Parts: sequence; C-alpha cells; structure tokens
Amino acid sequence: MENQTSFIPKKSLAKDAVSSGEPISIFTMLATIIFFLSLLFGVGVYFYKIILVNGIKSDSASLERAQKAFEPSLITEFERLNKRIESAKEILGNHIIVTPIFKLLENSTIPDVRFNKFNYENGGGDKINISLDGEARSYAHVAVQSDVLGKNKYLKEHVFSNLNLDNFGNVTFNLSATLDQTLILYKDALLRTEGGTQ
Repeated sequence: MENQTSFIPKKSLAKDAVSSGEPISIFTMLATIIFFLSLLFGVGVYFYKIILVNGIKSDSASLERAQKAFEPSLITEFERLNKRIESAKEILGNHIIVTPIFKLLENSTIPDVRFNKFNYENGGGDKINISLDGEARSYAHVAVQSDVLGKNKYLKEHVFSNLNLDNFGNVTFNLSATLDQTLILYKDALLRTEGGTQ
C-alpha cells in the first residue's frame, strides 16, 4: 500500500483555538465599554440636535405667523399714541395752578388782618416767591398772623417788614414768603382733592 498524504489534521482545530487564546485584559474590556458608550452618546447627541433644530423651525414659523397677525401700521400708530400720552403726562406733571395759594391765604388769614396787594413769582426750582401788602388792627394781630403762617407746611421763610401805622391806627406791613411748589402743581393739588385735604 502506498502512504498517502492526508490533509485532514490529526488534532482538533477547535481544541487548539480554545487552548491557544490568551486571557482578555481588563484595559481592553474597559476600552471596549468606553468605545460603545461614546458611540451611544454620539448617536444620542445627534438625535437631540435634530429634535432641537426641528423645535427651532417650528417656533420660528409660529413667531412669523404671530408677527403677520399684527399690522405694522397699527404698531406705528400705537407708538405714536404712546409718545403723546407720555408728553401729556409730562405737561400735566409740570402744570401749575394758583388757586391753592388763594385757598391757603383764605384759610390762614386771621379776621383782624387783610391783604390788599398780592404778587407771586415762579423763579424756577421748587419754590414760589410771594409778596403781599396788608394791614392789621394792631401789632399783636401781626404777631398772631405770623404764628399762624409759621404753622403752614407749604409756607416757608415768611418775613413781615415795613411795619407802620396808618392814619386810622391800623398797622400796615409787607409780607414776603416762599411757597413749596407742591402746593401749586396740578398733580399734587389733584391728589390733595381726592384725599380730602386742601
């Protein structure tokens, strides 16, 4: 018989594959886990980006629809109206009325004193200068009148000057004083009227 060469291995290949394998290193296993986690995270970020882009497109479309709902001419008209309202507020805020001065004098003048000349000057700032000529029955009445005026919160720095006796025994005088501007500002007078005070 002839010796034949056989191509069939005499040992089992499966047995060699199992026995020849080296143990898997912990670093290799850790690197594989990190790789797959990174891959999973990258896929998640990609899909999250798609969701965000779609959300932005949807919100942009909603915003454009909302902008089209408002007419530009109407917005311009509202802006013009707002400027007018602000101007009116400023004008009313600086508007003055003199009637509270006369009300103050009416309520603060004692019966034995009378005023026969009145002048006021708005010199700017927050103070109003007034000057009055008047007469009283006696010097004592002038002193009482000074005390009454001194108690008024709107009247500051009042000074009686040129005290003289006239032919009938009455005392004539000049009065100068400074008024707080809040007394004659329209907005403050309106608040006092609504609050029930004068």
